[in-house]
This record gives sequence, C-alpha cells and structure tokens, in this order.
Amino acid sequence: MSTAPGTSAPSPTAPTRAEAAAEAGHRIIESGRFRTRWVAEVLRPGDADEVARIVRETARRAAVGPHSPLHPVSTGRNWGLGSGSPVEEGATVLDLSLLDRIRAIDLRAGYAVVEPGVTQGELAGRLSGSERMLNLTGASQHTSVLGNILERGVGLHRARAEDLAGLELVLSDGTFTRCGWWPDEHSDHPDTVQPHGRGPSLNHVFTQSAMAVVTAAVVRLLPRPEEVRVLPLTFAEAELPAAVDVLRSWTAQRLIPATAKIYNPVAARTYGVQDRWLVHICLTGDPGLVAALSRLVAERVGGHGSPFVAAPPHTADDHVHRAYAGLPDPDDTLFRRKAGCCARCLDTARGLLMFLPVVPFDGPAVGRASELIATALEGGTGAPGVTMNVLDADTIDHVVTLGFPPRDARAVDDAHRTLDRLHRLFAAEGHHPYRPDIDHPLPRPHGVLLQRIGRVLDPDGVFARGRF
Repeated sequence: MSTAPGTSAPSPTAPTRAEAAAEAGHRIIESGRFRTRWVAEVLRPGDADEVARIVRETARRAAVGPHSPLHPVSTGRNWGLGSGSPVEEGATVLDLSLLDRIRAIDLRAGYAVVEPGVTQGELAGRLSGSERMLNLTGASQHTSVLGNILERGVGLHRARAEDLAGLELVLSDGTFTRCGWWPDEHSDHPDTVQPHGRGPSLNHVFTQSAMAVVTAAVVRLLPRPEEVRVLPLTFAEAELPAAVDVLRSWTAQRLIPATAKIYNPVAARTYGVQDRWLVHICLTGDPGLVAALSRLVAERVGGHGSPFVAAPPHTADDHVHRAYAGLPDPDDTLFRRKAGCCARCLDTARGLLMFLPVVPFDGPAVGRASELIATALEGGTGAPGVTMNVLDADTIDHVVTLGFPPRDARAVDDAHRTLDRLHRLFAAEGHHPYRPDIDHPLPRPHGVLLQRIGRVLDPDGVFARGRF
C-alpha cells in the first residue's frame, strides 16, 4: 500500500524538514491497544527524492537476501485500525509526515497537488475564501488528505476515492512514475482534469494496496456552494427500519443527496441528542433550490406516519455547517467532542477500535446490522457509537466505534473479543469491512491478475504486506 489515512509512527518533537531519523529496535504501541509490533527502524525522509533513495537501498538488500520491508505511512492518525503499526513484525516504518507541501492549487480547473503530510485542515485553510473547497471528512483536521483517499475513506459529500485524479509513485526499484491525470506544467492551455486519463486507468491499483510508495497526488476540489444547510432529524429506536427505508426513498428519488449521516443514540450524544437516533441531511447549492428542498423535506417530516421529528438547531450547529462547507476548524471542535481529547493525544489517552462494514441501504438490513452489533458485545464492552454514511441509493456503511479504558487489561481484552466477534457475525451474513484493521487484514490477493501485478511491481518484497 502507499499511505494509510494518516497512519504514521510516533513523530519526534519539533522535527525539521531535513530530518531523517532512524530509531533501531523501536517498538510501536498503537491506539486501541492492538498487539505490539516490533519494527526494525522508523525512517522519516524529508522529501520525495529521499524516499526514492530509501526504496533503492531496500531493493538492493532485498535482491540479495533477508531484509526489513518498508511500511509507508502518512501522519499517524489511522485511529482504531492500528495507526502506524505494520501487520507483521520486523518492518521498517517509512514515516512520510515531513512530506507536507501543497505543491499546486488550480481553482479554475479544480485540483490541488498535495504530499502525504498535508492535513485536511491545512488544505481547507488554503482554500478559504475561494470558489473551491475540500471534501472534508468527519475526522480530525490533522488527518492526512492523501492517506484517507488511498484508504478510500468517506467524505462529507462523496467517497474520497472520487477525489483522486492522479498519483506520483516510487516503485519498488526506487524509480519515479505517475499514473492517472497530472497537470501539464509546460502547456499554456487551461487544464481539464480527466481522472481516468486515456487508456487503462491505474490509479486504484495503488489505493488499498502494497505495491508502491505514494509521494504526491492530484486531489479534485469541489465547487463551493452558495448555501449550505444541514437539516437535523431524530427518530426512536423502534423506528430504525422504517426511517432507513424513508431515507432510501428520498435518496433514490433525489429529494436529498446521497450524503445523509445516521447516528445511533451513543454517537448522537456528540450533537446534544439524548436517547434517540439522529440524522443529518445536507442540502447545498443555489439558495432558492436549498430553500425549496428544505420545505419539501419539512412537509415529508411532518406528514402522517413519518418516523421523523425535526430536531432543534443546536443538533446541527455552526461547527457542523462549517464542516459541510469545507471550512477549517483550527480548534478541531467536532473531533474533540467525539474523541474527548485532542488528535495528538488520542493514541495514548483512549482505547479505540473501529469496525467498518458495508451493508445494503435497506431498513431490515440496517436493523439486522444493529442487532448484530448488540449481540457482538463481549464482557464489559459498552454500547458502541455507530455512524452510518449513505454511499448511494443502495449502499450504506457503518463506522462502529468501540471505546474503552486503555490501561484496563480486562477492558482491552473484552473490546478485542468484541471486535473479533463483529468480524465473524457480519462475515457470516455477507457483510465485510471496506477498511480492515491490522489484526484482521484482508486475505492476500487470490485473483490471478492481482497476483501477477504484484509480482511485476514488487518481485522482491520491498514493501511490507499490509492490511490489504
């Protein structure tokens, strides 16, 4: 794989761009208290050329015998899935957090070229006041834009994979190449972004994979809407299947965009809702259109038999609206509400595991998923927070968050047994996570084509085999 969303080993204090520290025999203990992995080194290159030199040296050693494969990571914030830890022992962590340049922004064409260490808060800040915005996620402002795209994370307006236009890669022999679309630096003509390029599209060979190091990407930017309005609705636990079916109907008929978020009562507490489920529906665009759609949704909510109740404005406050509007939050307010601490201290201050299955956008299916989550709880594991992200009219993902005291050995064991059981129960019903953790990596590629591509791109195992 290239960079995982914000994954990285612990960073040194006050690092300089020129620094490339190596810490022999370093041991990483990650968020969620996953099993400790020993790593051979932690390398922090200062630029893409230094990445290539490290890869070439690793390739030289790999060609002649045993070696420590490279595990590339970005900013260290892949919380709940293993953060910067590799899956297997003995890897060398390649921490790319010092590659933090925004190389270019083109507002007319709608793209930015960013390196792995660029955070979504930094890029959103650079775009403030312009006609473009970044497709933010609900995570911390300090998470990596590029890392989350390569993990195929979910933004507030669309899947992050849709934001990807092109990649700059260091291959296993240390050579640079690019795939997808890149701006023509020598042309005087305006750019037209073509994410799929011409001929075979290769970008997604390198998302959720372990075949190269990504040192930069072309990220597509959204037009900034004239108006952003988030409508909060609540419903009772017993109404979950009915509420989901209504939301699916509204989404399929384009009354609302395929971006609704559904929060179970635990997750809804972040927004000041007690003992009910919460929905955020975001309407954007021309003010007249937003007003008209808002009236239509209000009529449906107030109609006979509706499972919904309009929620007070504070349940979708200014911080929520700013996130959907692509505006940076230097105080990381929403994230602090969810996490109970800052991004820098989360790995050590909280125990956190995450499970991210995809299920049909269907009332009975979502109701069944809720039952499975409740059934999976082992020992003293408390009820998890669950956020559902609508992906389209047929599909919805679940972000199941297990929190626990990180220094309570019994609580840690209970949480991991719950996570194991979640994987088993959902797999038995055909629902699999779209992003795995380091203790539950996906099976090695079994397709003939993927095996052949892997052997061609990394014949000597320069890159550590990761969760994918």
